[in-house]
Amino acid sequence: MVEEKNSENKSALSALSIGILIVFLLIVGGLYWWVSKKGKGQVVFPAGLNYTGEEPTSAPQPQRPTYDYTKLAGASDWVDFVSPKEQYTFKYPPSMIPLIFPGDANDSVTFDIADVPAQFNLMVLVETISNYDAKYKGKQEDFVKNYFTFFDGLKGIEEVETYKTDKGLSGWRVKYVNQDDAVGTDNYFFVIPGQTDKIIHVNNIFPTEGQAVFTRLLNSLDYKK
Repeated sequence: MVEEKNSENKSALSALSIGILIVFLLIVGGLYWWVSKKGKGQVVFPAGLNYTGEEPTSAPQPQRPTYDYTKLAGASDWVDFVSPKEQYTFKYPPSMIPLIFPGDANDSVTFDIADVPAQFNLMVLVETISNYDAKYKGKQEDFVKNYFTFFDGLKGIEEVETYKTDKGLSGWRVKYVNQDDAVGTDNYFFVIPGQTDKIIHVNNIFPTEGQAVFTRLLNSLDYKK
């Protein structure tokens, strides 16, 4: 009788152990699935282009404001923006709200004006050249011309030319070509005087009707002395 009871207890314990193991595996599997889904399609760098070839995870987006770009381009009330790490400044219409990312190592800023989430569409950031390849430190032009080699989704340059802002920042305007032979938006890279391992990177995120606003903003760009 005692042996039967012990046998029943062992069977119950075995069933309980198996049940706990199944629950544990389900939890671990669920967490793995959640993490894999959470990270997929969100590697987008640097500005405005998804170089991974994947689409950002879809999510409901708030209604974006609409702007009269013609009116904004000629307005006299533009104000100064200073980057969170105080590395660069530019002027912008006060009705447009700059979006920053606290703790961002690249000191990025953008505006929510495109059909993709703002975090996937950066406008200005400060690149650290040695994070890509230390051999380009102090060789900013070579870095710009070889920038596409760091991204699998890009395969070359359509055109590159020198560019200088009204504030005197000198650099290059570049159009990169992706693996589908599509030419991306204009990218601008500006040398920061006295800093051989940093370069300001600007991406033209504005729509066609907003180009006058972007050009005025771009030409007001300056580094913080």
